[in-house]
Amino acid sequence: MGTVELRDVTVNLRFFRLGPITTVFNSRSYNVVLGPTGSGKSTLLKVIAGLYNVSSGRVFIDGEDVTEIPPEARDISYVPQGYAVFDHMSVYENIEYGLRFRGVPSGERRRLVEEIAKDLGIKHLLGRKAVNLSGGEQQRVALARALVVRPKVLLLDEPLSMLDRVTRERIIPLLKELPRKYETTVIHVTHDWDEAYSLADKVFIMNMGRVIEEGDPAQIFERPRSVFTAQFLGFQNVIRGVAEMTGDGSIIMVGNIEFHSNEAASGGVYVCIRPEWIEVFKDDDVHAPIGDNVFRGVVNEVIRTRVGYQAMVSLENNLTLTVLSRIPLSPGDEVIIRVPKGNVHVILE
Repeated sequence: MGTVELRDVTVNLRFFRLGPITTVFNSRSYNVVLGPTGSGKSTLLKVIAGLYNVSSGRVFIDGEDVTEIPPEARDISYVPQGYAVFDHMSVYENIEYGLRFRGVPSGERRRLVEEIAKDLGIKHLLGRKAVNLSGGEQQRVALARALVVRPKVLLLDEPLSMLDRVTRERIIPLLKELPRKYETTVIHVTHDWDEAYSLADKVFIMNMGRVIEEGDPAQIFERPRSVFTAQFLGFQNVIRGVAEMTGDGSIIMVGNIEFHSNEAASGGVYVCIRPEWIEVFKDDDVHAPIGDNVFRGVVNEVIRTRVGYQAMVSLENNLTLTVLSRIPLSPGDEVIIRVPKGNVHVILE
């Protein structure tokens, strides 16, 4: 229940083209569409909702072709960015709105509204005007209004973007439970990596109107298949090289520097390494390693972060790597860095 399938869908807008896109959002799963601003994420949601007509291709829900069916007949709830809560109405009236539109009797409406409000922790707000709510409260009201009609599909357009960090961390567990608790398929649009990793059963990466990659969060974030995805998701070290296969993986030459990887590859490739995957030692550390993927370098720039010291380290041959070190670093420090073979990810050109 709630499987959404797009087959060769394109949409031609005045200054933007979406697609062609062919993909499936599985029933009762949490799907996160991730991409930069302007990549087409919100447009994709509006196509599924029926707010944009497709130029070509078909949209299916549970195997039924809904391409020509109007939004109100698709059994979909859509929560736009900003929530679109009706300020002049009470919280109760906001949540009740969709049920009233569907002709649900008043007694049943009250039961359903109170039930969903209790589930989302806003029953005490039912008599309050929506204009007086905080951002987190408005978000819960918008979710309640969308869920009370028990849609097959719930579309969320950047639902956490207007919330502070503390409120977001409280809302994320609630969102994660939606597919199971309300038997709905969630499609959630964002550009925030942490959101996607925390929530998604499956991640879809968009760029320039296309879905360029999809998979489970661990695969997408740790072993992306495209250079764009790697760079977008924080692989700050993406370096072109030439690979040669070995018995246990490959050796990639970047100038006169060798990177050893467990991944088999040959020919033109990109070496992709996250800063946090690189081990950093001071030059005089007696525990500094030797062997494959161990290099000497000099620290150029340092930025102190909440999780360590992000530094640019210059190696020989003018190669610079970005590292994330637990030990304090300063410009001019001589260091030894090590990249474990399992952390050298390779993407074919």
